[in-house]
Amino acid sequence: MPGISLTDWVDFVITAGPGQFTKVKDLVGRGEYDPRFDFWKPLREGLQNHHQGRLRLEDILVGLKDPKKLKRYPDVVKAYQKFVGKKHLAWFRPPSAHWTYGGLIVRVNPELGLQFDGKKHVVKLYFKEEKPTKQRLSVVLAMMRVSLNLGESVVPAVLDVSSYRLITPKPVVEDLLPMLQAQAIAFVHMWNAVCERPIAISAASST
Repeated sequence: MPGISLTDWVDFVITAGPGQFTKVKDLVGRGEYDPRFDFWKPLREGLQNHHQGRLRLEDILVGLKDPKKLKRYPDVVKAYQKFVGKKHLAWFRPPSAHWTYGGLIVRVNPELGLQFDGKKHVVKLYFKEEKPTKQRLSVVLAMMRVSLNLGESVVPAVLDVSSYRLITPKPVVEDLLPMLQAQAIAFVHMWNAVCERPIAISAASST
C-alpha cells in the first residue's frame, strides 16, 4: 500500500495527462523519506519551536551552513515576521491524519496550530517563491477538511509564506471528494504498474 506526503499527492492531482505517470515513477524511484533531503525541515521545526516559546525567529538562522538554505531561509524568515506582525498568536498542537482510499495513504500533517482573532487556525505552510495556484490551494484545503475532522470552530488554512498571505476556504466550497477518490484509484494503479518493472533508485530533494 503506497504512502505519500500531502505535497506529493497534490502535485500528482494537479498534474495533467501523462505527467501523472511520470510523477508516480519519480515517487517510486525516490524510495523512503530521508530527512537529509528535506530542504525545509529545519525551518518548519524552527517555526514550531518559536510558537512554543523555545526559540526566537531570528535564531532559526543560527548555525546554518548549507549555501542553498543560507540563500533562501533569511528571506522566508523575514516574510514570516511580516505575517506575525502584531498578531497575538497562541500555539496549539495541530491535528494530523492519514487519508486512505483505494489502497493509497496520504499523510496530512499541517505544521502549525495558531489561535488568533478569536479563531483556531490549522496551518499548512507553503514556502516556494512562485505563488500557489488556485487549483493547488483548493486541493490542499479539501484534503485538510476531509481528513482532519476539524469541526466548525477550527479553520483550515494555507500560509503562502513568501507573500505572508493566509488563505482560507471560501464559505461555499466545491466538493472535491469524488475527484480525490478517483485520483487515488488511478495513483495506485500507476504505482503498481511501475513496481512491476525495474527502476533506478535515486535520492530526491523535497525543496
